[in-house]
Amino acid sequence: MTMKRRPGLFLLVPLSLAFCLPSCRSTERFVRPQMDVPEGADATQDAALSIHTRPRWWQVFHSSNLDRLEERAFLYNRDLAHAAAVVDKAAAMASAEAAGELPQASLKAGAARQELTKGQQYSQSLPERGRDLWQASGILSYEVDLWGKLRMRSGAAQADLLASAAARDAVWLRLSAEVASGYISVCTWQEKCDIIRRVHESYEQTCSMYEKRFEQGQYPELALRRVQAERDKTLAQLRKAENELSKAESILAVLVGESPRAIISGGKTRGREELLSMTPPAIPAGIPADVIDRRPDICEWEMRLRAAHERKEAARADRYPSLVLTGELGHVSTALEEVLNQPTRLYDIGGSMLQTLFDGGRKRAALDAASAEYKATEAAYEQSVLVAFREIRDALVERRQGAAIYDATKSEVDCLRRSWDIASRQYDAGYIGLMDALDTHRSLLNGELEMADAEEMRLNAVVKLCKALGGGWKGS
Repeated sequence: MTMKRRPGLFLLVPLSLAFCLPSCRSTERFVRPQMDVPEGADATQDAALSIHTRPRWWQVFHSSNLDRLEERAFLYNRDLAHAAAVVDKAAAMASAEAAGELPQASLKAGAARQELTKGQQYSQSLPERGRDLWQASGILSYEVDLWGKLRMRSGAAQADLLASAAARDAVWLRLSAEVASGYISVCTWQEKCDIIRRVHESYEQTCSMYEKRFEQGQYPELALRRVQAERDKTLAQLRKAENELSKAESILAVLVGESPRAIISGGKTRGREELLSMTPPAIPAGIPADVIDRRPDICEWEMRLRAAHERKEAARADRYPSLVLTGELGHVSTALEEVLNQPTRLYDIGGSMLQTLFDGGRKRAALDAASAEYKATEAAYEQSVLVAFREIRDALVERRQGAAIYDATKSEVDCLRRSWDIASRQYDAGYIGLMDALDTHRSLLNGELEMADAEEMRLNAVVKLCKALGGGWKGS
């Protein structure tokens, strides 16, 4: 009595290994590095906020022009568009890696000319030694993920996708801060131009009066030349301020994605509103507990660290045996018209295990490289955390000092305005000379320009703090 051979019996050993071997070794799970951070600043979330869920922190300024510029920048800025395209690329690569965990099916069709021996020709009663072979078959293959290698590679690709999304969010946050600072700079230079222009117009009127009286012999030439010098000096200051205003507008135009033609024409971003005279919003004391997860740059490095960990584990698992199950079902015939007939059917099913014995140290080197990449990324992650808290501290200090500088400068300008009011009255009454009046007016001009700088610093401190906190704070 003969027993029938069952093709499934050939798979017992590989399948048994497929189920038993994974229990021999487990991969290490990723754990966020522990750091000595301020109390209440450690969080446990893993992913960065998406662009659409991040708060519109710049709305604390209540500026419709700034809101419009921010939204335009998100639509047309090229850096943000590039970052979004990188996310799309990472998503495609993650899908490609995930496909490696699934069975692979393919279709094979071919034709060949076969030359037989004379013995084969006689035994098969063929009229000639050459014959054509036609084949059509489907192939199914599946690599059993014994050690988690494929899963780790897919996990690394997913982490890279999250890292690229966090990098896009970092570009978004940096862009929003640059647009806000750029708009504040434009408003500041507009304010300076207005201040200098008013003074220059005043000097123009005074100079015109002095020129008429000089021609009449009422004023000496020295007084006329002093007034003319002050007029020309303020005119030079005005031209410099207008030049800086033009530069600030060009920078802002690039940020919001203006066309080159629009940038050259200029003049589209003006509109001071009440931005410089507003009272900055109150900032809560302390550091938010979720600051690590609110900062997209930290989230980016954490995801890159996770990806490096997964690649290291995948490189380690790649040194162990791999098991591949294959199956093929098709037809082979010497006649094309009979290739799909039942008698020409064939199948092949089986499994194979592969273990590298010698590769010149390639896999060991790959593991060493992955381990080094993990250490380097870990250092970069820890550095990003340190930089984040340094930026928060600097922003808090600048916010406090900026408010103090603004208050002191405002008090100084109030005194200078009162001084100029008194000096102008005394000059008209003849109690003081022209030089004293000009000195007082010059001091007032410089004080008002310094006050505009203090206003810019005070508002930029809010921008820097919002950026350092990852996009404002709760309730902002």
